[in-house]
Amino acid sequence: MSKVRTYRQIKTIPSQVSHKLRASKEEAAQLTMRDINCPYCGYLVERVFSDATGHKMVYCKKCKAEYPINLGYFRRMKRRHTIIHQRRERQHR
Repeated sequence: MSKVRTYRQIKTIPSQVSHKLRASKEEAAQLTMRDINCPYCGYLVERVFSDATGHKMVYCKKCKAEYPINLGYFRRMKRRHTIIHQRRERQHR
């Protein structure tokens, strides 16, 4: 899930650009990917890295809606307060 896809390139690119691409790939190797789903229909809209912040304009291909989202609202939050429930043992017959 956190793999960066690589494809065969047709054109040759300058050495400066290839150096920047290589450095970007090394920086992203330690990050994880997260999915951004459409809030209306739940369709996968975008995949972003874990350090992505800010606002982004997204378009859902399924429900044809275009809207801005704040990437900070669409991330998983760590649970700070956990509630411990007593588990009842299941009755065996």
